[in-house]
Amino acid sequence: MQADQNIQIAKERWHGLTALRAVAMLLGITLHAAVPYLSRPMKGLNWVCQETPSLICDITFWWVHAWRLPLFFFLAGFFARLTSERHGITGFAKHRFRRLVIPYLAACYTIGPAIYVVFAIGWYLTGQCSFEQMMPHIPFPPELQENAFGPAHLWFLQDLIILSIVYLYLSLTVSSGSTGTREVHDIGPVKWWIPFVAAIPCGLLLWSDLSPLMEFNNTFLADPARLLYYSTFFMGGIAAYHNREWFLEAVRFYRIHLLLSLPFCVLFMWLMQTDLLEIQSLFGRLAIGLVSATIAWLAIYGLIGWFVYRVRSEHPAVQYLADSSYWMYLCHLPIVAALHLCLHWVDMPSVLKFVVVSCGTTLIGLSSYHLFVRYTIFGTYLHGSKDKAGTASAAESTSMGKAVIALLDD
Repeated sequence: MQADQNIQIAKERWHGLTALRAVAMLLGITLHAAVPYLSRPMKGLNWVCQETPSLICDITFWWVHAWRLPLFFFLAGFFARLTSERHGITGFAKHRFRRLVIPYLAACYTIGPAIYVVFAIGWYLTGQCSFEQMMPHIPFPPELQENAFGPAHLWFLQDLIILSIVYLYLSLTVSSGSTGTREVHDIGPVKWWIPFVAAIPCGLLLWSDLSPLMEFNNTFLADPARLLYYSTFFMGGIAAYHNREWFLEAVRFYRIHLLLSLPFCVLFMWLMQTDLLEIQSLFGRLAIGLVSATIAWLAIYGLIGWFVYRVRSEHPAVQYLADSSYWMYLCHLPIVAALHLCLHWVDMPSVLKFVVVSCGTTLIGLSSYHLFVRYTIFGTYLHGSKDKAGTASAAESTSMGKAVIALLDD
């Protein structure tokens, strides 16, 4: 059957997800590059400067924001299940500690202070705080102080560490008697409208609390609403791997899913321009929650399907970007903010500044990765060791499955 043949092709082409991960990671740079040029900035996200709003930046930011992190957590859950099945619970714990905990702690003590310095200077130069308030022992103005200290963009790793600990605990207790290889085939027929069903509980969560989508809470304590919302995608990824034959069949509708996401994106942007959020309309909150959750699930099924079925070969440039994307995600925020400051007093269109900051940060991130990370112990923790020719080590390249885990399960 054609469907069985497609599934077999997809199983042999998992490295398409490598390209998907690289694109999604690099889009983090794009999102933060757009922040000063938004007409509706995210609540609590106090940036170094504010510029003339740009419609292009608004559309780019809110569209990508609706599906990018849900996709990350879905993939994290998918490969958490894969890792624990192939390497056992102990192997999963070691892998997560190496790929998540160590980079998170290292970044908090190195990149974290750099973020504080850049933002403090920016707030001073743009008149948002006094010179004395740049010192750590003197509080910023209340509107800045509330979110001045925290993991910043590293909250993603913080929440993923928590979800990994919960998964590890449940694997040791609830599923201690299972073999970890059982497949479930009778969960129902594969239909194109499955993402719409998956979007209902996520949309209802946002209806009760829109903060995971609309607000930024910079704290070292877990944000319950945010953690609950993204845990649904993490659990969805676990279920997708557990029923991977069914899931591979479901994502073959990727053309339909990507096409259907377009009118929902238009509807979402229209809702964002209305006053439904200001008046706290119950209908408006429900509409925004359901529409954004639908975009997220359509994008998850559509993008995974496209990359699994369409990316048929492993290109060295794609592999390199996948290797570097984790480092670029960790280091990009102070670079983006510094470039925003440099362009703040330059007379040019906001959309052009957005492009310059995005491209400039990408080039700086790639250069620093190649010079200081790729062939060092830092690179080993992020993606495994590499030789000077830029290829994977012998241990890494023994199987495609291991390579995919090393690239995506971080």
